[in-house]
Amino acid sequence: MKFIHIADIHLGAKPDKEKPWRKERERHNWRALSEVIRTAKAEQVQLLLIAGDLFHRQPLIQELREIDYQFSRIPQTRVVVIAGEHDYLSPHSGYLTFPWGENVHFLTKEKIDYVELEGLETRVYGLSYCHKNIDAPLYHDIEVKDGNFCNILLAHGGDEQHIPFESNDFADSAFDYVALGHIHKPMEIVKNKVVMAGALQPIDCNDTGEHGYFMGEIKDRECQVQFVPLRYCEYVPLNLKVSREISQSALEEFVASRIRVAPEHQKFRIVLNGFCDRTAPVDPEKIMSMDRVARVINRCHADYDFEKLKLQYEKQILGQYIQKLEEMTQDEITKKALYYGVEALMEE
Repeated sequence: MKFIHIADIHLGAKPDKEKPWRKERERHNWRALSEVIRTAKAEQVQLLLIAGDLFHRQPLIQELREIDYQFSRIPQTRVVVIAGEHDYLSPHSGYLTFPWGENVHFLTKEKIDYVELEGLETRVYGLSYCHKNIDAPLYHDIEVKDGNFCNILLAHGGDEQHIPFESNDFADSAFDYVALGHIHKPMEIVKNKVVMAGALQPIDCNDTGEHGYFMGEIKDRECQVQFVPLRYCEYVPLNLKVSREISQSALEEFVASRIRVAPEHQKFRIVLNGFCDRTAPVDPEKIMSMDRVARVINRCHADYDFEKLKLQYEKQILGQYIQKLEEMTQDEITKKALYYGVEALMEE
């Protein structure tokens, strides 16, 4: 049995709202889902697993009609869906009353349920969120029914507020495959068995790295999967070490040169570290305005001469503060306290 496992599509999300490419980014998730549908049709995939957060919010009826149309393009593929914390089943959710096509199975119960797929000898277990937060470990000790079936768990969660579980909870379970969603980074937690699909496309610039879906096949109760990247957008982390000798123009030229050689679908999340001249600090806003820069995080510190400041202000709060901090154990927290404290006192 061939299957595709996706999660966290987040249709309706609006990434990079302040950027000139925002409209293009809004379309990426719909385009990525359409590509999955085309692949399912071309590869004659028999099962499409959607592990929560199909939408970024409560879906509109016209959006559900569009999704159902997409699923109708692959009538040979059974589609099994659960709701996550973003598109949870509120009492007025359109999910609850929408007339899905014959090949679509929505597990709408709040407790573990399953759908038996005739012709595939497969049972898919799962539950949907009926609240935004669920702190109970609902995936523990799931009872798998007797019978000669391939058993799959469709699950969404993994942190304290969203159905917590440990990474090894499913390693020895009776499930032939565990299709997970919620964490946006794709990963095989247990190779070929317990897989976090990751977001189909990144939802914001913190979702760095490649995104896509997993395609797999279960044959004689043995599963094999492979990750398939979709390159509509990828956020690349770029960590830059700044020194007081570097000029603003030189820094901008370096960033521009790095962007020029990168593939067109890549955008950058830049973190500035190091020390800069207090009288001529780095201007992160200028870098933020550059083409394909999604975000700039400025962690630079002013390059203070602490010995000089300590002597100059030895009878004032600033000098005493430096003296006290230098007498303490010089771990990372103390160093940060020294820089932030001196910076605040210098501004005063």
